[in-house]
Amino acid sequence: MLNRRRRGAAIVGAVLAGVLTVSIGSSIGQVPPAHAAGLGAGGEYHPLTPARIFDTRSPGINSTSGAIPTNSTGGSVDVHILGQGGIPASSSDVLAVAINITVDKPTREGYLQVYPTGSTTGISSVLNFSAGQTVPNLTVLTVGSGGNITVKLVTPTAGTGDVLIDVFGWFSTSNFATSGARLIPVGPARIYDSREPSFNPTAQPLGQTDVVRVPIRGADAQNPTVTDVVPSSPDVVGVVLNVTGINDQTGSTNTFVSVLPEDPTGPVTTSNLNLVPGQVKANLVIVPVTNADGAIRLYNNAGKTHLAVDVVGYMLANQNPVTKLGRVIPLTSPFRAFDTREASFGGAQLGSGQAESWSFSQFVSSVTLDGQPVGNEIALLGNLTGTGLSRVYPTAPVASYFTLYPSDAPSRPLSSNINLTEGVNLAVANMAVVKLGADDQIKAYNNAGNIHYLFDVSAVVLQD
Repeated sequence: MLNRRRRGAAIVGAVLAGVLTVSIGSSIGQVPPAHAAGLGAGGEYHPLTPARIFDTRSPGINSTSGAIPTNSTGGSVDVHILGQGGIPASSSDVLAVAINITVDKPTREGYLQVYPTGSTTGISSVLNFSAGQTVPNLTVLTVGSGGNITVKLVTPTAGTGDVLIDVFGWFSTSNFATSGARLIPVGPARIYDSREPSFNPTAQPLGQTDVVRVPIRGADAQNPTVTDVVPSSPDVVGVVLNVTGINDQTGSTNTFVSVLPEDPTGPVTTSNLNLVPGQVKANLVIVPVTNADGAIRLYNNAGKTHLAVDVVGYMLANQNPVTKLGRVIPLTSPFRAFDTREASFGGAQLGSGQAESWSFSQFVSSVTLDGQPVGNEIALLGNLTGTGLSRVYPTAPVASYFTLYPSDAPSRPLSSNINLTEGVNLAVANMAVVKLGADDQIKAYNNAGNIHYLFDVSAVVLQD
């Protein structure tokens, strides 16, 4: 197994309270427990009922400009975030927001960047798209000047693209008066698969407007088998899932999938996953758990679609305010942890059925504030992109799935972070929550063909 070790990067970390800054030389910044009582609600999550807060399509939501013009240097629009969809209006309360951003039917292929207004774009992208596609991705980011974020679409030649933004929750600073929930990373582990009789006795796909109930509190997982992978506790107020749509059934059509905290009572207006016929695609989802039955709902809009759900974390409320476990600390801007296309990271594709390790030991051990170590991270949040899928044998077409997982997992999970098909997806991105192994390493697995991949870290999860 090839062991690739990431190189250091100079970064400035976001902070729990606006008065603190963290500077480091070779790793990510985070806030120390020097004044433990002052941590308050810093880095804690506040779930919201999913709401669409921006849509450039006619008649538009908080937008009058229509589709965004694009070109090789990028067309951009500033989107006001604070005070929208249940997010507080004060910048002193909001550390970061969790949004699902979608590009709808662009006229050219390209990529999307999103960043705090007033900061630099860097090289990180949130999603990649081809002409005519509808592509979503979840992201966690800080809010910039004026309470805004900036969305930029970059295409090689002039074109246009519509953008939709759905808000799912936000992370508070230590200034906020009300405690939120902590992100406890687990798995990845499968808690639902409509193809498997153990989860779905009929093994039938979801039909048009079908709704499926998936237990979260007290959920048991398969592949690997874990009892109560999410605790059976009323303190579990949200869950982080990787939801994969397998839209390859006879009669499948264009559809969208929504992950909801409760049964829909009218038209479903937010989406987590958009699928075309024959497509297999995953997307990370953060959804509240609010029902007395401790479950969430999966909704399919059209056609016949199978769905697989892997849990990667849960949101736990009512935690000791002086502890750090589960606090999420975003970076001021994403940074590229590794990119296998670059010589400094090996410059080689990962082969069929192969896994390799990435060490983050320097990353978690060298973080200091005022010369003092601040402790460890338990997980990373970032955008994973797979690209350049190629055949092993010239005459054999290839499709693959790709997974990041902790180095000390008892077995390789069957979940996927991204799914790729030769000639269909040139580059596929999905946000990932990746738990670090006890040795501060993660593993990357490619199921078929040869693939390049890159990982842009946008936040860290603290460990006690």
